[in-house]
This record gives sequence, structure tokens and C-alpha cells, in this order.
Amino acid sequence: MVKTSIGEDTEIYVINDKFSHDWSVSYSVSGDSYVCGCKLFQRLGLVCSHIFWVLRNKKMKLVPDHLHGGRWLKSNFVKPVHCGFVDDIEKALIVDEAAQEWRDMHGDYFEVAQSIKGNVDQIRAFRQIIAEGKKAIFGEGIVLSISDKRQMIENFYGSQAPSEIEVHPPDVVKTKGSGRRPITRLEQAMKMKAKPGRKCAECGEVGNHDARNCKKIKEKENNK
Repeated sequence: MVKTSIGEDTEIYVINDKFSHDWSVSYSVSGDSYVCGCKLFQRLGLVCSHIFWVLRNKKMKLVPDHLHGGRWLKSNFVKPVHCGFVDDIEKALIVDEAAQEWRDMHGDYFEVAQSIKGNVDQIRAFRQIIAEGKKAIFGEGIVLSISDKRQMIENFYGSQAPSEIEVHPPDVVKTKGSGRRPITRLEQAMKMKAKPGRKCAECGEVGNHDARNCKKIKEKENNK
């Protein structure tokens, strides 16, 4: 998010995408509606990534019903096949608590960062709070035992480390043309010497040339 502008009835968010393009998303508080500059939602009825970003910044766990049209729901395709299909299947979502907390953390950080922008004292105080929190979480400056480190890593990744790790050797790959080196002049001369000669149709000599590259013909052309 590049910048925000919040008024009484309208909230404007400027989003910068991965292509470094800025898109303006307007939210009407009274109408509870979103309008994005990319026009994807207006043309196809699909919520674009820019509106999704604003919804995530607002810490919404589910997309509002009025933002997804009926033609894109799974129920419209499953109803003719399975009788008695539940209409609310789209709302029965499995929310990853860790992923949701991670997104909320980013939203909180961005909200604080935008509010203290330009104030040096508040920025330094906020950085100090982050440094102290980092020490409290990762235990910086405290020498941990091997078992404590192992437990901390397992808690961080959410799984236990395997007791045995099976390591396989890398696959041998030979690319096209690998293992070849340039031929030296001596090797090239020896190869030409071992090559059986042929009789030239122009000069009648037996050697490693033919009528196209015969030296006598070239000498005659040069003399002319």
C-alpha cells in the first residue's frame, strides 16, 4: 500500500502491484461498496487482487456476499448434479489460524508505520519495541541448550525434526557436448596424416585435397 486517504464516507487506498503500477481502490462506507481502477470487478464480477488486499488490511476473514456473484459459485454447478446441495457450502471455510494471525500482524504493523511516518522519536521508539520483542521471542543474548534450541525450532516450524535423514547422491547428468575439448594442431596433423588419401581429378596427385581446393588450380588463377 502506497498511501491511504480516509474521509467521512469514502476511503481511498493506493495499491502498488508487483509490476510497479499504482491502483486506486475506493470504499464507500454508506454503500459498503468497492471500486478499483483496474475495472476487473466492474467488468467480470470477480474481486481483483487490489480489493482483496484492502479486505485483508481490514482483517476480514470472509469476502462479503455482495462481492461475489452467483455465476461464480460452486453451488450453481453442483446443484443440477447433487440434489439437496447446501447453499452455504462456500461459507464453510477452514481458516488457518497461523496464517490469519500472520496477515493481521502485517496489518497492525502497516497501520502503526503509516501513523508514525515522519516522526523520528516515534519511529525510534517503535523500533526499540520491535527489538525488545525480537529478543523476547528468539532469546537473543541468552545461551540456550541444544534441547531448548531444538524445541524452539520445532515450535517455530510446527513439526518435529526427523531422527534419521536419508541423503541420496545427486543424479549424474551429462549435457550435450560435455567432455569435449579443442583439437590441437599436432593432433589435427596426425589425424590428417592417418586419413587415407584420394586422387585429385585436376592434378592427378593422391593427397588430402580434391578439385575444389587444389593448389595448382589456385596458382593458375592467381597467375592469370
